Amino acid sequence: MPNTKAVGVAYSDPEFESVSVTGAVAAASVAATGNVTADSGVAVVAGGASAFLMTSTSGLGIYVGPGAPTVSAAQGSLYIRTDGSSTSTRLYVNTNGSTTWTNVTTAA
Repeated sequence: MPNTKAVGVAYSDPEFESVSVTGAVAAASVAATGNVTADSGVAVVAGGASAFLMTSTSGLGIYVGPGAPTVSAAQGSLYIRTDGSSTSTRLYVNTNGSTTWTNVTTAA
């Protein structure tokens, strides 16, 4: 068993093979090489929910969910549609800092 060290609510392997955060972390940053898992125990919700928020810009992050995005997010945020079935329904970007999302056409 690897030697782990508690860092708040985050535990890290000394070799940084993976990092798992199981609760809120109030820190300036969490850095790791290897795999990072966040909110893996949370089910996706229709219209989207945040999966990964970054920077001090409120709501800037990556959102996931089935169906077209309806969640409010910062401009530039990404939405990954879990039930997207065509090149124009898989990925969206927020264009107004609210609930307007524009699809990104992807390759087949």
